[in-house]
Amino acid sequence: MIDLQPAIDYVQRQGSPQERAQLRHILHGEPPPRDVVEQFERSQRGDGGWAPFWAPDYGSLDATCYQLAQLKQLGVDMRSSMVIDAVRFLAERQAYDGSWAEEPSVADAAPLWARPGDLAANLYVTANCAYWTAMTGLVPSAAHDAATWLSFHLDENGGLPSFPHTHWLAAAVWSHENMDDETSKGLAYLRAGVPELSAGNLAWMVLALRQGGIPSADETVASAVERLVELRDPAGPWPSDEGADNAAHVTVEAIMALKLCGRLS
Repeated sequence: MIDLQPAIDYVQRQGSPQERAQLRHILHGEPPPRDVVEQFERSQRGDGGWAPFWAPDYGSLDATCYQLAQLKQLGVDMRSSMVIDAVRFLAERQAYDGSWAEEPSVADAAPLWARPGDLAANLYVTANCAYWTAMTGLVPSAAHDAATWLSFHLDENGGLPSFPHTHWLAAAVWSHENMDDETSKGLAYLRAGVPELSAGNLAWMVLALRQGGIPSADETVASAVERLVELRDPAGPWPSDEGADNAAHVTVEAIMALKLCGRLS
């Protein structure tokens, strides 16, 4: 067990109202405050998606997946109309082969990880959309088709020609879809990379794998948790790749990851 009180105190001091509400839900199961939920409702587009920072008038697959993650951490019902509309938006944008990609019209504005026409980005966006269609359980066929498409790009060492986060999202989807061979290869690949990951990525990886059904006793999850604990700042928070302004967000996700692994004192 780890004493998380310094981390909790940090979020309560430095976190946004949303981050403090997420912390209360993670620790005590409190429902999200109405004003926080309303912020999500107001920013959701008519098509069900959310706009990213890089294209304020466009409904983005990646941005919508990010908002679904925030809603889950707040304890919003995954059968609420807001979530249903968001997952419908994802499902309607899925290609016939099971993959997802952002629209070609935003190629010049999109960041590297979301750039349409780039295989690494398409793999990541597909893994992310597949993850949320799987986790909500609203469109089972979409998750299954995407899991199969992702498996076509898996090499013998468990690698995908994409970013690190693609791998843990894909492994979670394969686990959810009971694709044992792909899951095993993906976990082995991830395990080898644990020492190189930042706190934010480790927390995200643990959350994805646990919610995808990987047990906390799994060697990959356990090694990621141990490394995550090592990276905590003695003052309480976990450091963020984006700087101090994002440390409360990473700390909330780290606390949730540890809770899912039974490591809260």
